[in-house]
Amino acid sequence: MNVHYKYLFADQILSLQQVVAAAVLDNELYAIAKSSPEILVCDAVSFRSRGVITIPGIGQTNCVDMTACSFYRCLYIADAQNTSIIRLEMPSKHEKWPVDDINTDSVISVTSSHDLLVLCGKSNKLKLFGTDGVLRSTIALEPGHVTCALEFTTPGQYLVTHGRDSDPLHRVCIVNSEGRILRAYGGFKGSYMLHNPSGVAVDNDGFVYVDDEANDRLVVLTSALEFIQSLPSVFPKSLSSFHRRMKMDDLKHVYVSYLKYVSGIRGNYKQYQLNVFNSVSETD
Repeated sequence: MNVHYKYLFADQILSLQQVVAAAVLDNELYAIAKSSPEILVCDAVSFRSRGVITIPGIGQTNCVDMTACSFYRCLYIADAQNTSIIRLEMPSKHEKWPVDDINTDSVISVTSSHDLLVLCGKSNKLKLFGTDGVLRSTIALEPGHVTCALEFTTPGQYLVTHGRDSDPLHRVCIVNSEGRILRAYGGFKGSYMLHNPSGVAVDNDGFVYVDDEANDRLVVLTSALEFIQSLPSVFPKSLSSFHRRMKMDDLKHVYVSYLKYVSGIRGNYKQYQLNVFNSVSETD
């Protein structure tokens, strides 16, 4: 079986400058800046602005990731500065609960059972919360710099990428609910397999996509983590202080947030940017 995967276009949305994370809910794209209590709302197809949502009672934040749950019609935001999860129920109700081991490396996603999965960067653990904020389970991961995590196609199993800078192993793994590695793809730092994998996504057909950031390519794997192909990345390069974040929706739109230098009148400055890519995969 041959799988072909290519980008049709890459649209940079100027109105989404300084955006560090985004999520899609009910055909609307929600995007949040790193230190703002406001969420920009766009049409997820045309990307035309539909307005701004201000989260009441939220001051200075350090938002590092966002995800959506269509079942409960809510957004979740990981706030590293206040070490908490913010739950925003559409259209306006919000609440938050503390998660002490959230930091700037934390990543969040929603599982098939509509729970919130939190990759806690400080403790190197996965924490599963109900939509009410109650902690359901904790999974201790093997030592290593974990960069991304989300539920796999089999409930109770999770895709985890790890390996950054001086870490010896750079891999994508399938782990079970006890944190044991069931299958892995990758090897030692600098190998031809993976080098600084910064993100992972899985589509509705079970194909796994790994953002192999240091090798500047996208690696496509089967659901058994067997290699299919690698593609030269069209993702923009990010400054080393912020690794790219990659997410994929049901339409196989890929959302990539990154940090770049921008030249201005007063010199260069850092700016977050969200890019949206449209992709298609075909199976022969």
